[in-house]
Amino acid sequence: MIWKNNNFFIGALTALVLIIAGALLLILLVPPVYSVFNLGVPTPKILVLALLPPVIMMRLYMRRFKFEKAGAGSMFIVFLSMLAYFLLIADKIQNFPTF
Repeated sequence: MIWKNNNFFIGALTALVLIIAGALLLILLVPPVYSVFNLGVPTPKILVLALLPPVIMMRLYMRRFKFEKAGAGSMFIVFLSMLAYFLLIADKIQNFPTF
């Protein structure tokens, strides 16, 4: 899903989509995996893994494609997401969110 355009907003939009998709995937898949392997109850800290795909995409934009603007957009969204998680979300979540 990586568009090959050197645009700040393309990088930011792609990072945002990847973070949301990663978080939804973790919310849907982590509780069944924990119950199958008897690992106990998942903690909300595992949601930080949702930031991994946009960080990898940011590296691809910056190093392989030499798209500094798109990489900067991705970096901006990852930074804002980390701030939002640690300042707003991490203390508020008591249980791992499940559907």
